[in-house]
Amino acid sequence: MLELELGSATTAELSPDDKPAYWREQVRTNQGGARVDFGRWPDFDGGLRVMRLQNYRLGDFQNVDFQSSAISYERTLAEVEADGDRSARLLIPRDGALGIEQHDTRVWIRPGQMGVIDWAQRMVLSHADHARAWIINIPADYLHLSPDGPPHLALDARDPLLGSVLALADQLSRHSETLTATQFLTISTHMASLLAGALDERWAPQNSRLASIARDARRHIQRCSDDPRLTVLGVAEQLGVTRRQLERAMRLSGTTPHGFLLSTRLDQAVKRLSDPRNCRRTIADIAYESGFSALSAFNRAYREKYGVPAGQLRRPGPS
Repeated sequence: MLELELGSATTAELSPDDKPAYWREQVRTNQGGARVDFGRWPDFDGGLRVMRLQNYRLGDFQNVDFQSSAISYERTLAEVEADGDRSARLLIPRDGALGIEQHDTRVWIRPGQMGVIDWAQRMVLSHADHARAWIINIPADYLHLSPDGPPHLALDARDPLLGSVLALADQLSRHSETLTATQFLTISTHMASLLAGALDERWAPQNSRLASIARDARRHIQRCSDDPRLTVLGVAEQLGVTRRQLERAMRLSGTTPHGFLLSTRLDQAVKRLSDPRNCRRTIADIAYESGFSALSAFNRAYREKYGVPAGQLRRPGPS
């Protein structure tokens, strides 16, 4: 049977020397690994209320209502690997401002805004004194966040879907003492679905642009792959985009610029090697004609894909 677990923690009754270790333990237990930097730890005070299902595991649905003095949290890739939590965190400020840094972007969000942090990537979260916010866990299955962004760090709660997320978060907080476990889970899953819909809608124009970049890149590579001077950077420059934009676009289509260029050259070489008219030509000749700068690079790519030496493809020509 599902059971709802409610908990709370405060540093109010602790000595200054005990506060840092106590707060770090709360962070570790509720959120996983993160480095904590106290602004003025002898004067630090913090409190929180936690709502989640019993038998909680990192990354499961959870709602934390916290407030504290100035503090900064950094979650590094080492912490991600250590605890394996690859979910997301939805941050909703209630008082004060929260600073969020991820994907080379830093923003400040205030009441009326919200931000989504990819917990599987490096991030920094900080705030000044007297800040209060909800931090809500969204399991990994609900949000499909790209490791390269784009970031969702500053979202406007006036958006209808995001406004609905905010209203449900408020309901969780208002009725925390009377909610059943089933009600908590129902509201949480609706929040996650609404948030996913809002993010998909918000980035639809950008995703369409990335799809266009990927299509144009594939066409350009297929036309020019025989040129050994063609590089990923050259493709990006030809399309008028950055290398990072090109890589993001190709990743959305299930490959990478380098991977697609290599596979295109390999496919061309295999066709030529399979053609009886080329039986008197060397494998090196065909590899160079197909855009490989070295025979060793072609042999390695061929063996990795087919598991046999390229020479097995040679067919006898007409007698």
